[in-house]
Amino acid sequence: IDTLLETPTDVVEAAAAEATRSKSESWKEIPLSNKNEVPEWLKGLGTSKKIADSHFQGLKLLHQTIKANVDGNNSWASWSGSNEDPRKRAFGFLPDTLGFQETTREFLDISTPWKDKKDSKNVGIEDAEERSRNNRAMVVLENLPDSIKEAIQHVCELFSDFVPEEFRSVLTYSSLIAAQPNLHCGRTLLPVHVDHPLKDGFGVVIVTVGIVGSGTILLIKSAEDTAVKMQAPEGYAYMLSDKARDSCSHGVLAHDDDDQRESLNLRFGLHDFAMQGLPLISSQKVLKYWETPEEKY
Repeated sequence: IDTLLETPTDVVEAAAAEATRSKSESWKEIPLSNKNEVPEWLKGLGTSKKIADSHFQGLKLLHQTIKANVDGNNSWASWSGSNEDPRKRAFGFLPDTLGFQETTREFLDISTPWKDKKDSKNVGIEDAEERSRNNRAMVVLENLPDSIKEAIQHVCELFSDFVPEEFRSVLTYSSLIAAQPNLHCGRTLLPVHVDHPLKDGFGVVIVTVGIVGSGTILLIKSAEDTAVKMQAPEGYAYMLSDKARDSCSHGVLAHDDDDQRESLNLRFGLHDFAMQGLPLISSQKVLKYWETPEEKY
């Protein structure tokens, strides 16, 4: 254990990435854009689909606009919540969307979920510090070109046949909560995780766009050793909703030459949040698969 603690984190993570790559080699691969190849336990997965070039440019512009705003204030948040993590993320809120409303942003509690309270006496302090870092990484955008809204609408249309009827009204531009750039910054692996609906993984439907570089998406069924993988090339997007979002964990393994990979999450809708004209969706749809009875958030 002491040796592991003394090992530089980049070395540890490189070993973890290689172990993940080796383990996932035997996993079944879901073909791109093929809805019929999605197993029942991944219902709600929108398999990787190519974005029309003109709309991809609009999404790249959005990604770059958020980056420029955050770079200017030197206010990036770490991807995992750890100060030692070089991977970065930020959150952009767009005009005419649900996330643009101040009451929506006040509802967000962006901190790392599922901390082991028994192992830390300072969880409350750590959460407050992380919320502060994430709040600084929030950018409220105004006066954006029409091409950005049109690009997001295009993405919604791409996956309209993949999202279950229950969530179809959430997959709209007006229901967007935030656009979230993710930067690998030299780390190949975004470890397998679950997006906590009431913390930093908010969103009923989540679409991820490959902005720079390519990777392999890893999808694992909760509490089981059942897993598949899917390619996510640059310029493609995939969607998590329903079972794929709620009861499966996911991660990203950038290709060997793409450790500077960048992606953009589009997070639509909020759990436990009353939204005019939209269904009220309980966070328990997600948490029932992952929380132990003593965990309360």
